Amino acid sequence: MSSYDYNITYSGNQATLIVHTLRHGDVRLVFDYLQMPDGSKSYHYDCFNLSVRQEMQALSDEEELAHDISTIMYLYENFSGPNQDFLIDTFDTVISNHIRQFGRLIDTDLCSTIAYMGLCLNAMAEKEPNGEPMTQEGKNRLLNVLFARTEEKFGDYFYLTRYSRTPMGLRPYLVSFNDFKKNL
Repeated sequence: MSSYDYNITYSGNQATLIVHTLRHGDVRLVFDYLQMPDGSKSYHYDCFNLSVRQEMQALSDEEELAHDISTIMYLYENFSGPNQDFLIDTFDTVISNHIRQFGRLIDTDLCSTIAYMGLCLNAMAEKEPNGEPMTQEGKNRLLNVLFARTEEKFGDYFYLTRYSRTPMGLRPYLVSFNDFKKNL
């Protein structure tokens, strides 16, 4: 899948991801990051977590986050135009590609994708003359629209993370979304 070129700069415990877009120029996103013992970096961002049903801090690998965000920006700009729903088109493309690659969509991957899409919308809005970042209401609406889209179009590939208590602590396991719905 195509994406834009990007650079990453560091200052203290913050990383600035600079995505070089055609329509919006250089778009900057700033993240706190952790240096891992193996030398890799993990970036912090706010992300809705389905298991606890609230927004919380998430971590993503540097390369994964940068590539996914540059891809989303590329798709946003390429799907924008008259009579196009760039948000749904971008979401469908990213999720379809993920399912082709991994054979399924896990709730944590879905929530990360939605968070990345929100980060991109806000960063690109800052480049617009009258652009404003999303309010909490706007973030909630984005979550609801994309969760509904997931159920409608990708429900057969969607899995939820559940936890069982063991003598060793909590053990995660996956439940298909369709099976989960049956047991409601």
